[in-house]
Amino acid sequence: MNEAGEWIAEQLSEEGLMVTSGFVDLVLDMEWTSIEEGVDPEARALVVDSVMQKMTEENVQVGPPPETLSTDGIDTSQIRPVPRQFVEQVLSWEDDFLGFAAVRRSDYASDVPG
Repeated sequence: MNEAGEWIAEQLSEEGLMVTSGFVDLVLDMEWTSIEEGVDPEARALVVDSVMQKMTEENVQVGPPPETLSTDGIDTSQIRPVPRQFVEQVLSWEDDFLGFAAVRRSDYASDVPG
């Protein structure tokens, strides 16, 4: 799973969604925390809901791409909560990553110590 964050960030970048591997890792960490807390790993909507709740609790927000910023810094009017679509796309690419490794999320989740 250590390789997943960078690979997913690359895939999202190719789709035009500029996120860092650190953001992807954060989403994946929140996902696995949710699963460890009892959210069914196969219930995608519930996993996304849980991650979104954790994003809200941690006040995780997104802003404009760095190249659009002025030398004065970030225009705070452009900073907003993480869109649900970002989390859904990260988890979708994670599905592909796990699929390439021939691993089901629920199988992997049952192996995670908790």
